[in-house]
Amino acid sequence: MDEESVVQRCQQGDLMAYHMIYERYEQPFLRTAFRMLGRQQEAEDAVQDTFLKLYRGIHHYRSGSRFSTYIFRILINSCYDMLRKRSLEVSVNLDQAGFSHQPSSELRHSIQEAVASLPDQMRACFVLSAVEGLKQEEIAQVLEINVGTVKATIHRAKAKLRAWLSASRKEEKHEL
Repeated sequence: MDEESVVQRCQQGDLMAYHMIYERYEQPFLRTAFRMLGRQQEAEDAVQDTFLKLYRGIHHYRSGSRFSTYIFRILINSCYDMLRKRSLEVSVNLDQAGFSHQPSSELRHSIQEAVASLPDQMRACFVLSAVEGLKQEEIAQVLEINVGTVKATIHRAKAKLRAWLSASRKEEKHEL
C-alpha cells in the first residue's frame, strides 16, 4: 500500500495505518533524534512526542507535499523543544551512539562529540543529510529554510566537523 493511502486511512482514524507509519519511521526517527539530542532517553521521548503529535494533528496534513517531510518537521520541532528546555551541554552516550562501521571507539567518540557541538540548525541539516539521506530540497522543507541556506549550512557543518576531528587527532598525538 502506498504511503498516501496509509495517511488517508490515518486521517479516517484507522489505528492499523498509524502502526504502519510507526513501523516505517521509528528507526530513522530514533537515529535522527539521538544525533540531535545526544541522549537515548530524550531521543525516545522525542519520537514518542512526534507520533503523539501526528496522531492528534494528522488532519492538518494535506496531500501535495511529501508526508516524510511533514513528519520529519514534527520530529525536528520536538527535538528543538527539548533542546530549548535543556540548559546543560549535550552529554554523549557512546554505548547508544549507533555507529556500527567506525574503526575505533575513540573515533566514534570524536565524531559524536563533534556532531553534538554543532549549533541546532546546523546539526539538523547535517544529520538529515548525512544520516537520513534526505535531499537538500527535502531538508529545506523540513526546516522551513531555503535550499541555498541548507547547502551552505551543510558545507559549514562539514568544515566544522573536519576542523574538530583534525584538532582532536592533533591533541591525541600530542598526548602520546
